[in-house]
Formats: sequence, structure tokens, C-alpha cells
Amino acid sequence: MLANTLKQSFSSPASTSLEELVNLRGAASALQRQVRRRSAAPQSGGSVSRRLGRGLDFAEVREYQAGDDIRQIDWKVTARTGTAHTKLFVEERERPVLLLVDFRANMRFGTQGMFKSALATRLAALLGWCAVAANDRVGGFVFTDDWHSEIRPQSGRRGLMGLLRAIEQGQRRMPVSSGDQFVKTMRRLRHSVHAGSTVVLLSDFVGFDETVQQMLGSSLRAADLIAVHITDPLDRHLPEPGSYPVSAGTQGEHSTWTLNVSSRNEQTRYASQFIGRQEILKSLFVSQRHHYMSVSTHMPLLDSAANILQRKSDSSVEPSL
Repeated sequence: MLANTLKQSFSSPASTSLEELVNLRGAASALQRQVRRRSAAPQSGGSVSRRLGRGLDFAEVREYQAGDDIRQIDWKVTARTGTAHTKLFVEERERPVLLLVDFRANMRFGTQGMFKSALATRLAALLGWCAVAANDRVGGFVFTDDWHSEIRPQSGRRGLMGLLRAIEQGQRRMPVSSGDQFVKTMRRLRHSVHAGSTVVLLSDFVGFDETVQQMLGSSLRAADLIAVHITDPLDRHLPEPGSYPVSAGTQGEHSTWTLNVSSRNEQTRYASQFIGRQEILKSLFVSQRHHYMSVSTHMPLLDSAANILQRKSDSSVEPSL
């Protein structure tokens, strides 16, 4: 596990600072080295670029030569000419990478490790620094229940620093119990994304209803969209039967309530409902040729970031690009 080789401590499980997110640049560099070593396996033909974006862009077709990757044979040209031809690719540069960070009230919750919002923020910073190192243009959206900020993709550190400052702003806003920023943000994304862009959506997908789903239309099919489902252990499983005090609130205004778990049957139903929702989400994204993966607040942060870079989930493995 990466956590065994990369030690990272945080001042708070509930919030982040701009300084902390900037300092994650060093961890991102180490993360990329670890991912490259983890992915280093003998391959026939050219090697695949391990970047946040898709990495390869079509260049030309030429006659097949010894040592070429047979998976890249262009069968249409081969059939037409009677001679084997293969596709050649070049590494893409400055691919737009859009990071969407959900800061709604439901994300400001956690029972183990850190808040879901803190996990989304730290993952966004790590992935953003990886994209900067790959010469991609970085931008994105930060949204709460009643506010949003859009950062246009820019080269170098400019776009990412704009996103990190927007995260700092979003974190300061008081959470509210209602709002429609999820659907508004997805609508804005449809108008902002370009073909070939990489989009990473970091959310627990609470309120991901039919209206939001309609935003996953044709304009996003041309994007490399990665849906990262951020969960807390309590989202997945209830504790043993009993009564548990729960506290909520910020800046000195706290309230408490009691979580009552009546029976093991209730535990089973709760877990089954979560699995059902997760399967619906996964099916929705995969059917649109997007990527779906799940990460949890109690898992090591750097392992979760590595799984996103490699398109791997904690419960399933998605195809790598």
C-alpha cells in the first residue's frame, strides 16, 4: 500500500487549508512515481502513458512492422490493401482536466478517517498536481448547496491554484439543508467541457436524481468522465444494534442526536439499500461509457488517489486507459 511508504498527516479531519493543499504537490510527485512503478510491466509495442488524461492521440496508419502492438492493427485498412497496417499514436499535451468538488452539507460528514468533503478536497489537490506535472490544463467547479465557483482550465499552476482558492471559499460557507446546485453545476459543465477533456466528479451523489442524470447527455459522452463515489463507513453499514450519540455543527454551534439501530435485520436492509444505490450509479455511468469507482473516508488517501489514476475501485477494477 502506498500509505506504508508515503506518510501524510493532516491538521484536521474536517477541514483543509490552502497551505496544506499546496504542500500536497510533493506527495503527488511521490504518488506518480509509485503508480509508474506499480504499472511497470513488460508490454509488446509502445508503452502507455500513465497520466490523468487519456494519454495517447491518434497520429497515422502505416504498414505493420515487427514489434508493433498487434492490438493496434487497423483491420479496415488491412482488409482494403491486403497488407497489415497498424495505428500510431502520440502523447497528448495540455489536455483539459476538470475537477468537480462537491461541498454540499451532506458531504460535511465523517465517522472514520476524515469528512467526505475533506477527502474530496485532498483528492482534488493530489490529482490536480499530477495533471500539472503532466502539462495538462487544470480547472473545475466547486459547489455548495447555494453557491458555486467555476475555474476555467489554465496551464501551469494558475488553474489549479484558482481551484484551490475556490475550495477554501466553499469551505467557509455555512452548510444549508437544501439547494439545487448539483443540477446547476452539471448543466454548467455541459456547456464548459470539450471533447477529449478529462472530468473527475468527486461526490457522494446524494440527490443524484433523474434531473441530474439527464445532464449526462451527448455533450459529456466525448469526455473522459470519472465518477468518484465518496463514502463513509456509516453510509455502507450501520453499527451493531444499540443507541449512539451523534454530534453535528460548526464554529461552536453544535447539536446532538441519537442514532438508534434496532436489530440486525435493520442492518441488513440498510446495507442492501446502499449496495442497490451503488449498483444503480455504477450502471448509469458505465452505460454511458464513463468510469465509476468508489472510495471511502477510512481508506489511505494516497491509495485512493492511486486507484483513481489507474481507474481502479476499492471494490472493483475498471479498465485502464
